[in-house]
This record gives sequence, structure tokens and C-alpha cells, in this order.
Amino acid sequence: MSVRRASREDAEVVGEIHSKAWKSAYRGLFPDEYIDSDTASKRTEEFLESIKDDKCMYFLLEASGQPAGIVKTCECDNSLEIESIYILSEYRGQGLGAEAIDRICTYKPCDSIFLWVLEDNIKARRFYEKNGFTMSGDTRTISRGVGLKQLRYVFKAVNGGKEYGDAH
Repeated sequence: MSVRRASREDAEVVGEIHSKAWKSAYRGLFPDEYIDSDTASKRTEEFLESIKDDKCMYFLLEASGQPAGIVKTCECDNSLEIESIYILSEYRGQGLGAEAIDRICTYKPCDSIFLWVLEDNIKARRFYEKNGFTMSGDTRTISRGVGLKQLRYVFKAVNGGKEYGDAH
């Protein structure tokens, strides 16, 4: 398994993985019409637009040399937000997500690492908790065809001599 920073040359692969894995992750949580409106080309454009900002990075996850997932992060005020982790269904449960979190959490020193997860996405919440994240108590509501509650999780681990927490 490998985790590497995605480049412009990876745009179509990132778009394909993002759309396909996103649809399978949220089918049943978001309305079908909302899920079906997503496309690989839309995600490719999102990637190309996001990487214009040097505070945003995408990582391409590979298993046996094959593209298997993506992670998107953005820096803000010495904090790192993991905005997206999407792994193709055939590669889930093989440790790729845990390896990606470990790599990303050591990629750039910062005061805190956090992410938002749907309250109803129990599988994702268990995954994040198993990999060192805890709920901060913060919530927000997002709209994805319907209003959905998200919970903020913060990374609680010592990494490279620096403890990451909910400093922000």
C-alpha cells in the first residue's frame, strides 16, 4: 500500500475514485437523487480547482500499484482538516484508510487535526474512533438534499513528539 500526494496528472483518476467511492459511502444516507447527480467529471474539476490553493492537498491511495482511494486535506490557522477520505469498496477493510491517516497526520506538523462525520454514519464514526479520533462536542448541519447533522472529531495522538488535539 502507498500514499502519495496527487498531482495534476492524477486529476481524472482522483475524480473517478472520489465519485465512485463517495456514492457507495453515502448511498442510503443521502437521497438517491442527490447521490446520482454526482459525476467523475465534477469531482475532477473540484480537484483541479482545490489544488490551486496550496493549503489544500489530495493524496492518492494505492494498493498493489492500483488506485484505491483519495484523501483531501486543507490547512487553516495551524490546523489540518481532513475534508475527505474515500476508499473504493473493494479495498475497504484492508488497512489502507488507517495507513492514510497515519501518513497524513505525520505529513505536516500542526496544532490540531480534525474532520467532520455524519452523525448517522456509524461505520465511519467507528473507523475514526478506532484510528485515534474523538468527538469534540461540536456539531453542524449540512444540506445534501436534506438537512444532516455532522459531528466534529479531533485526532488525539502523540506524533513526532507533538501532541495533536483540539487546540482550535
